[in-house]
Amino acid sequence: MKKVRDKANEPEDNSKKSENIASEQEEMKEEQHQIDLKENYESDEKYEDSKD
Repeated sequence: MKKVRDKANEPEDNSKKSENIASEQEEMKEEQHQIDLKENYESDEKYEDSKD
């Protein structure tokens, strides 16, 4: 009986897992974007300093 109940819950669990994975991927993309912005800003500062 427990196996039937567990199987009935699988699609819901899978959708939750998919949502969590998508959410984590979105957070990782945002973090990487922030890192890229910071690196580009620092690179621009070094370039501006070297021009002087």
